[in-house]
Amino acid sequence: MDVSKLFSESPIFETDRLYLRRLSLEDAGDYFNFASNPQVTIYTIWETHQSINDSTHFIKYILKKYESREAYHWGIVDKTSNRIIGRTGFISWDVAHQRAEIGFALSCDFWNKGIITEANNQIIQYGFMSLNLNRIEGRCNFDNIGSGRAMEKVGMIEEGILRDQLKIKGKFVDQKMYSILKRDSIS
Repeated sequence: MDVSKLFSESPIFETDRLYLRRLSLEDAGDYFNFASNPQVTIYTIWETHQSINDSTHFIKYILKKYESREAYHWGIVDKTSNRIIGRTGFISWDVAHQRAEIGFALSCDFWNKGIITEANNQIIQYGFMSLNLNRIEGRCNFDNIGSGRAMEKVGMIEEGILRDQLKIKGKFVDQKMYSILKRDSIS
């Protein structure tokens, strides 16, 4: 796995409806537009954003993860409006085992339109073909049907339940574990 390639290339992707590019502090307003919606954050470990300042702090946190090479997030840009409508990326990795975890969030105005599928297909293929990943994982809360469906649509397979795996908003929750292997995506 070659994580340094990700940071030296800082890849930008284009699909029929989207641009995927690295997030920046200038995106705080757009980020706030979806992160301030409680529907979007109901299953997240982060709280609903109450001000643009919350979004600025969150993007700074993401940029620190980028600088320390711990994670890489792409902003999902809607081509029609040229606005950030969500994010996706590798939220963690294990270089020795050529494994990464994907994580994403999307404005509820764009749910059930194939946006996450379109974006994550790009990230997954890049991970396998350019970073030489063998396995990409994803997790979602047990009752988060939409995120589970989004992972299945990119070819990920549900592997099982991680009991009380995360404490979200004061409550332990079960997580579903999904994965796709390089050999799955090529065949």
